[in-house]
Amino acid sequence: ILRRGRWKVDSQRIDEILDYLVNDLGGDWFLTGGALVRIAFDPERGTEDVDFVRVRHPTLSDEASRNQLFQWLIARGLGPEWVNPAVEPFVREVPLWESETVLLRHGSKGTVLRPNLTLFVYLKLRRGTEVDLRDIQVAKAHCSEGFDEKKLRQWASPSVLQRFELLRARFGLLSAQLGPC
Repeated sequence: ILRRGRWKVDSQRIDEILDYLVNDLGGDWFLTGGALVRIAFDPERGTEDVDFVRVRHPTLSDEASRNQLFQWLIARGLGPEWVNPAVEPFVREVPLWESETVLLRHGSKGTVLRPNLTLFVYLKLRRGTEVDLRDIQVAKAHCSEGFDEKKLRQWASPSVLQRFELLRARFGLLSAQLGPC
C-alpha cells in the first residue's frame, strides 16, 4: 500500500517476510520497531518497513544472508527498502543484548526473536518520538516478561535516562512495578 509517498507494510507482508526468514533463508533474526508492534501488540499500527537485525546464520555471512533476503524481496516486487537493518548498531551497543530477547517465531530453519520489554523500552527511548512513546505503552500492556529498571539504567545515556524519568509514570514503569507486565 502506498501512502504519502512512503510504503506502508501490512501484517500479511510482515508475516511473509518472517516466514521466509524462519523456513527458507534460516538463521536467527531479531525483529523490532513498528513491524513488531503491528504483529505482536497492535494490528492497527502502521509501519513503513521491517526493522531487523541478523543475529547469526549457520552457513551464510551477514552480507550473504542479507543479499539473499534482498533478492527474495526483489523477486516479489518489493525491493530491499522493505527491510531496514539500521537499528543494528543501537541493539548491539547493549551488552549481552541476545539474553534480552523473547522467541517470536520458530520455523524449520531459523527463529525470529523480539526484544524483551526492557530492551524494547531502551530502543524506543533512544529515538523518543511520540510514536515510539505510544509503542512503549502498547508493548507494556501486551508483554508477559517484566521490566528491569536497573538494566535500563546501565545501558542508557544521560539523555535517555532523562527522557525515562520524565515519562516513567506515563508508561506505568514505576519502581514498584518491576515484576511481570
